[in-house]
Amino acid sequence: MDTPSASVLILFLAAILATLSKLKLPTKIPHLSSEKISVGSTVSKKGYEEVVNRFLSEISFQIPDLEFDTKLKVRVEDSLESHGVSRRFIAKVEPCISTATKITSFSYPFASAEVQEAIALYAAYVISIDDTLEEMTSHLESYGTELVLGQTHRHELLRGFTSLLSNQQRLFGKFGGDMVIKNSIEFISSVIIEQRQNGLRLSHDTSDYLDYFRIKTGVAESFAFFCFPENINPENQDLAKYITAIPSINSFLGYVNDMLSFYKEELEEGDCPGYIESHAKVHGTTLLQSLDQLRVKTVDEIRKIRSILSDDAIMLERINQFIHGYIFYHLCASRYRLNELNIPIALEAKSRFREMLKVRTQ
Repeated sequence: MDTPSASVLILFLAAILATLSKLKLPTKIPHLSSEKISVGSTVSKKGYEEVVNRFLSEISFQIPDLEFDTKLKVRVEDSLESHGVSRRFIAKVEPCISTATKITSFSYPFASAEVQEAIALYAAYVISIDDTLEEMTSHLESYGTELVLGQTHRHELLRGFTSLLSNQQRLFGKFGGDMVIKNSIEFISSVIIEQRQNGLRLSHDTSDYLDYFRIKTGVAESFAFFCFPENINPENQDLAKYITAIPSINSFLGYVNDMLSFYKEELEEGDCPGYIESHAKVHGTTLLQSLDQLRVKTVDEIRKIRSILSDDAIMLERINQFIHGYIFYHLCASRYRLNELNIPIALEAKSRFREMLKVRTQ
């Protein structure tokens, strides 16, 4: 480089530096995590929105035309009291009862009033047990032994729950009723273990464990058999038609809940690692990759359910009501906060639910 050129370059750089020094630059680099679901999250809101919107499109989701039974909650509370649960405890678990009645009204609109009450009552029990786990632990640990020995449970909620289980065969068939009872015992045993899994060693070889345990803690098998009440699908006539769909319904129930509750769980602190977090750890993927893999699996389970039941038009119609209703509940439930995101159908679902409530209360 010759001397005149070097001098010109030096003067040019000095001018630039002088200009920059006069600019009011920010003292801190802007924080970009606002696009993340929460501080520390590795998933952006946009990434999560894309997964959910694509899922809803792929399954041709439609907001169901439902009538929300506002009196169902009162009937469930009366049934709890008839089972020996005190009004004081009923008031304590009122949010659990409210959730149970909404899930039932949305997911099982085809069921009779008696069956809906039984499903909502069952849901109220399991949600309440899970919600009051700290005070229930010692009672839950002895539940199975007391049940087998015919001993009276010490906790009022468990005494009522056992009373409810005695009626399952009449409502859901001999096999279905037994599976509800079996799954209920699995649930009670597994929710205790779930709270103690922080030291669980997960590796790629333990991937099957995630679904194995999720079905138990989510009571999926019970809610799958609730789709086929005895007064609509008697076992001696229809069991062979629907029993092969039960495993896929089990998976659908867990997968949808895990996918659509992910945003809420990322905003909360202190919870045990969820299915998606554990899945990412086991498979060595990011949370977003695990979410997208879960989307693919859920779409495939819905395809299988529809295919298995396609030979019976009425049964297929009812299972589609169940699929759309269960998803609808998650979309419009305030606790999942999906209306905060760019998921248009969630906003529409929330609005539709408000309209349903207005119609029923007028």
